[in-house]
Amino acid sequence: MTSSERRLGDAIQIPGNYQFQAAFAGSAPQRFWHQTRFEVCLQMLEVGPSMRVLDVGCGSGVFADMVAAVNGTEVTAVDGNREAISFAQQQFHRSNLNFRHGLVDELAFEPSSFERISCLEVIEHIHPEQGRAVLRTFHRLLVPGGRLVISTPNMHSYWPALEWSLDRLRLVPTMDGEQHVAGYHPRSLRALGEETGFRLVSTRTLFVLSPWLALANWRLAKALHRLEEANPVPMGTLLVQGFERA
Repeated sequence: MTSSERRLGDAIQIPGNYQFQAAFAGSAPQRFWHQTRFEVCLQMLEVGPSMRVLDVGCGSGVFADMVAAVNGTEVTAVDGNREAISFAQQQFHRSNLNFRHGLVDELAFEPSSFERISCLEVIEHIHPEQGRAVLRTFHRLLVPGGRLVISTPNMHSYWPALEWSLDRLRLVPTMDGEQHVAGYHPRSLRALGEETGFRLVSTRTLFVLSPWLALANWRLAKALHRLEEANPVPMGTLLVQGFERA
C-alpha cells in the first residue's frame, strides 16, 4: 500500500468528546441517530459472557462502554484520536474496559484474540485499499466463527444528499473529503467482506425518516424506527452488516 492509499486520520480535528456530545447533548435527530444505531449494533454483535471484544474506532467510548456492560466481557477499544481516548478514559470506568490509542491499520494483537469486533462508521474514513487490508486484519484477529459488525453510511440512499446539506449548512464537522473518503452500499460492503474471508449473516439499513420525527416526538420516532425495521427498505441512510469469520 502506497502512502497515498493510507490515511492516518481525518483532515480536520474532531473534538475528543464529539461522539458523546452528539449522542447525549446534540439535536433530537442527532441524539436519536447515535443512540439507536448503538442499540442496533449491540444487538447484531450478539455479545455474550466471557467474550473478548475489540471496538475499532471507538471515538468517545460510548459503544465500547455499552458492550462492557454485558457481564463477563473483556472489551478493548481503540481510536486514532488521542483526545477521544483521553476523554473516554476519564468518562468510563469499568475493570473490563480498556481504551488504547492506535491507528485502525496498526492493531498489534495476536491472531484469534477476539470473539467479536465492532467497527462503527470508520471504514468510510479510510481509502478502499486500506479498508480491504483492515478487514483482512479483522479476519486474522477473530476466532473461527467470530462475528464482525460494520456500520457505514448507505450510498444507495439519500445519504449523499443529506451529507451535502449538512456540510453546506455547517451543522456538523465537514464530512465530504475532510472525514469521508470512501462510500459503500449493501452489495459493495458484502463483496468486500466476502473477499476478505467473511460470510455475511445479516444486513440492516436504518433511518429512512425516524430520526427526523424525533424533532416532534421521541416516542413516535422510536415507533417509526420499529416499523421501518419490520418493513425494511434499501433506502435507509445507515448500513449495518454482520459478518462471520469463515
